[in-house]
Amino acid sequence: MSAAQLARMLGVSAAAVSYALHGQPGVSDETRKRILEAAKRYDVRPTQPRSATSDTAVLGVILADVSNPFYSEFAISVTDVAREQGHEVFLSHSRDENRAVTAAVTTMIHHRVDGVLLTAIQSGDGEVCRMLRAARIPFVQISRRMEYAEADFVGIDDRAAGLQIVGHLLEHGYRKFAIVGGPVSSTASATRAAGFREALSSAGIRLPRKWNITGGLNVPDGVNAARYLLELGELPEAVVCGTDAIALGVISELRSRGIRVPRDLAVTGFDGLTATRAHMIDLTTIIQPRRQMAQAAVDLVTIRLKRPNGPPQSILCRHGLYIGTSCGCSRKKGEHE
Repeated sequence: MSAAQLARMLGVSAAAVSYALHGQPGVSDETRKRILEAAKRYDVRPTQPRSATSDTAVLGVILADVSNPFYSEFAISVTDVAREQGHEVFLSHSRDENRAVTAAVTTMIHHRVDGVLLTAIQSGDGEVCRMLRAARIPFVQISRRMEYAEADFVGIDDRAAGLQIVGHLLEHGYRKFAIVGGPVSSTASATRAAGFREALSSAGIRLPRKWNITGGLNVPDGVNAARYLLELGELPEAVVCGTDAIALGVISELRSRGIRVPRDLAVTGFDGLTATRAHMIDLTTIIQPRRQMAQAAVDLVTIRLKRPNGPPQSILCRHGLYIGTSCGCSRKKGEHE
């Protein structure tokens, strides 16, 4: 029987089982006794991290949602970087669901991974962090982070990137904007959307509530947002999207209704997906340096395996602005740092 199965049988959380098995605080004496008795009965033993001196480390990577191509491209970068360092990678796809993230972490702990890279962390995922700490497995938050959590983080300055891309749109003279952001439970989505709004406010532009849209991260979410905007009967001049996948959905739906991008309406993305910079789309977007982020995350886990008690690090990688034609520029200008 696994630790996860034991937790389900006893009706307690996976974190409680992990605390009890590893002798960590965070569970009552009565619950601890019940867990330990059941663990002995069913031969459930605490897992230990692999030795930091092992030649090959196994890293678990929990992706938010691979239907958003950003995460599949990031997974490739992590796998490449890890293998170059002699490590192997276990991938898990969570569909951005808290329960799936907890289940993936529980399984990775059971299989004794050496470290975990989390792209799917959300504001309510504190239990996941506690489980990994109880199991003494180092982890890195990527792109998103738990607010106030003292844990390693790798990402970009989402606020600055949001300010930058809206600043470029303002140079075109647009005054009527809509924002289509991701879920507010994602700190990355919330912070970049805050940057969008701050840039508009600084320019004296009011963002109507009806044009401040939040939702998912993927192409269908962009399609739904475009349909909503069309149903309102009045379109903005520019739509600022929280991901490239959202932007692709918006553009697809607008074009299916005979609305030309960018002649009738400008659209921008965020992530810098390889496909969106192709000639047919040429999306103006923020580029997240996926290879650099992957390298930093793997390096942090490696450091933690050798020095587990060091202070947490927060690494912000430098983003880029790719200026395509979807914003209204008449010709491709390329990437600007």
